[in-house]
Amino acid sequence: MYKPILNIEEVKEQARDFKVNDVLKHHAYQNKPLSFEDAYLLGVFTIYGYNPALEGTFKINRDVAEKQSIAALCSLHNQALYRQEGSAEQIAGISAAVFDYDIFPSENSFLNPNVELCMDNCGMGGDLYRTPNVSTISAIIAASQGIPFCKHGSPGNTDSTGSSDFMKHCGVDLFSPKGVVEKGVEKFNYGYTDAVDTKYKLIHVQTHKSAQLAHMNDIIGPITNPINPEIMTKRILGINHLITTDKIAEAYQVLNEKGVTNLQKGLFVRGFIGKERNGGIDEVSIFPGGTIVSELNYGQIGNYELYAEDFGMKEIEYFQVPKSKAKFSRSILEGKVQGAPRDLILANTAIIFYLQGRDLDEGVEIARNAIESGLPVRTIDDFAKHSCENVK
Repeated sequence: MYKPILNIEEVKEQARDFKVNDVLKHHAYQNKPLSFEDAYLLGVFTIYGYNPALEGTFKINRDVAEKQSIAALCSLHNQALYRQEGSAEQIAGISAAVFDYDIFPSENSFLNPNVELCMDNCGMGGDLYRTPNVSTISAIIAASQGIPFCKHGSPGNTDSTGSSDFMKHCGVDLFSPKGVVEKGVEKFNYGYTDAVDTKYKLIHVQTHKSAQLAHMNDIIGPITNPINPEIMTKRILGINHLITTDKIAEAYQVLNEKGVTNLQKGLFVRGFIGKERNGGIDEVSIFPGGTIVSELNYGQIGNYELYAEDFGMKEIEYFQVPKSKAKFSRSILEGKVQGAPRDLILANTAIIFYLQGRDLDEGVEIARNAIESGLPVRTIDDFAKHSCENVK
């Protein structure tokens, strides 16, 4: 049974002296990260602005709390702060609060498909370059080969076509009942939850509805997939330009130690386009800039780099994604687009198979053969049809 780090009475006790002004003056404005404990309280405070069940936890109007938490999460979301020692604890603290007081007590609570393992490979967004819906395409390919996935994503916020927009293009009901999503994972190895589905989480109301801008939830959101943390023992997470890959690996170390997550093996990746590495993508790159990787392996973190040759591939040049990005992404999945776009997808799928014990070049071949077989398209079409049937 999942148990929050602090029960509601313990939160109330610690919240008596909590002030967002202190967070701003003593931390955000000085680029000094919050401790895990203070970040946890800020996380609960953020949810307090939306969840009536938390009424009375903080001695402030909930409408004011919403404005104050937006200010705090925007101010704490900067590159200089994330480079400081202790920033991993800040990320872990807010993430833990979202698990404890947003997802766990929500109407749907955690998803519990009857599988031993369920993966995700979403990215944080905020790319400085526009690419296809790489992680979603890769997840569908891996699912077609028997690896259970429950993708967590959202409509485009910094990009006009997010993973939810792509899923909608494929005919998926973004707000399927919980049981339908669970059955999708069990039957097709694929499910999808939209981050703005308030039956699972409320924090995304800030970034996508109230504020409609990027803030610290760009990092927190991908970490807090509503799948039961006990079965998400492996995952991949694409890192945006504000933070380094090792910081997220460290945040998972903290979350594991606190008993919030159970991530045994994780890959945290940041790709680059050019060799000068001035611009990047939140996924593996086989462009000349290569990829920085932090690998969490049963509590230990290793840092290394990957290049096209590590996948048995040649470097590719940056390519323009058409305005109809969702249609373009679907065409890659269907095998109608090859060359550089498909190669980028193959590399990002290969790292999924790597977490299952395969070599990278072997993973590339598995992904290539999968696309040619037509199984990935059938997988997403089957799930899309299933998602619209509202099967309880």
